[in-house]
Amino acid sequence: MFRKLILLGTLCCLSTSAFATEADFEKRMARGVAALDGDNVALAQEEFRAALAEHPADQEASLYLAIALNRAGDPGAESALKAALNREPGNPRINFELGTLYYKRTMYDEAGDYFENLLARNPDPVMKTAAEAYLAGIRSQSGGKRWGITLMSGLQYDSNVPLVADNVQLPVGVNRQGDTRAVFNLGLNGTAYRDSTQELSGRYSLYQTVHFNLTDFNLTQNLLDVSYRRKLSPLVQVKISGGFEAISLGGNQYMNDVTVTPGALITLKEGMETKLDYTFRDSTFKNSALYPTNSERNGVTHVLLLSHNQRITETVNLCLGYSFERELADVSAWSSTAHRGTAGVAVSLSNKVLLDVSADLVGIDYDAIQAGSTVLRSDTTFTGSASLTWQAYKQVGVSVGYYHTINSSNVPEYEYTRGITSILFQGRY
Repeated sequence: MFRKLILLGTLCCLSTSAFATEADFEKRMARGVAALDGDNVALAQEEFRAALAEHPADQEASLYLAIALNRAGDPGAESALKAALNREPGNPRINFELGTLYYKRTMYDEAGDYFENLLARNPDPVMKTAAEAYLAGIRSQSGGKRWGITLMSGLQYDSNVPLVADNVQLPVGVNRQGDTRAVFNLGLNGTAYRDSTQELSGRYSLYQTVHFNLTDFNLTQNLLDVSYRRKLSPLVQVKISGGFEAISLGGNQYMNDVTVTPGALITLKEGMETKLDYTFRDSTFKNSALYPTNSERNGVTHVLLLSHNQRITETVNLCLGYSFERELADVSAWSSTAHRGTAGVAVSLSNKVLLDVSADLVGIDYDAIQAGSTVLRSDTTFTGSASLTWQAYKQVGVSVGYYHTINSSNVPEYEYTRGITSILFQGRY
């Protein structure tokens, strides 16, 4: 009997201790919330940290601490809030806090995304009014986000200039030569209309190369496209874009094309996006002294692209992709079927340096035997690239990179290697 009384007493003491601990946790949470409401963020942080010491896995305490860090302008707020968003992607309060965080940093595009996500969740009236006010502020203050300019210039050494540009086949009999060139790219973009669910925008790009020796291969590209996107839900966006491209070589028109691209974007959670795009391209190639049979490649192309971006950690992003391409040329020897796989990793290093490494493998089978050959052409192309970009200032950066391609073909004239070494300076406004 005495032993039973001792056991009962022990259990009562343990229960009392547990209840006391739980009560202390609730009191700390209440005091933290009150301090937060009274703008005493230092006291709020102290209370929430103490609460987490008692219940380390409590998500509400973690969220409130992240909010207190954000109010104090603590650099740790961003990672804490994103961790909370990964657990609860639809939480309006977390989206609101991330929106204010990026708004304070004048990163208006990022801030706007979070405020729009919040409004799509039908938040309470107070939070809705605040988010709408921030969005109005973004539209009035960002100015440059309604339109923008990007500039890029630098030098490249290309070991196989006659390839002209990526994905342009090397004609039989063209000598493979290397040369240094200056490159220049001007980009203009603008948004005609934007609200919480839709956006109409356009962009224009001028790309120019100037070779030191092989001036017949100076390339001029003009690209214009218009895009419309719409959010169907917090998780799904659809878009459609149309574009026109014109390329000249050595001052002579080389080709132009018109494209139409509908697509869908699915955001499963922060840092995890999957895209499905279909592109229809109508291409017209022009004959010239350098390319007398270029027009044989006139025709249409159908491309289906599936890609996935995944944030692995706060500093590492992974990109995977697969595409199927069916090209139907006027001359069937240039018609082909291609399968492409891509993989890339971007790593944010210290001192504002970004390392980007990617690999690309393509298999192409042609429909008919080409002139001068006795077999159906089949190519396998591997491309690897690596670059380091230093964002010296918010709007100015410099990058060095190397790009290497190996093309294997059952038609020897089409086997080649190509290496491009670059140093580029970039600016944006």
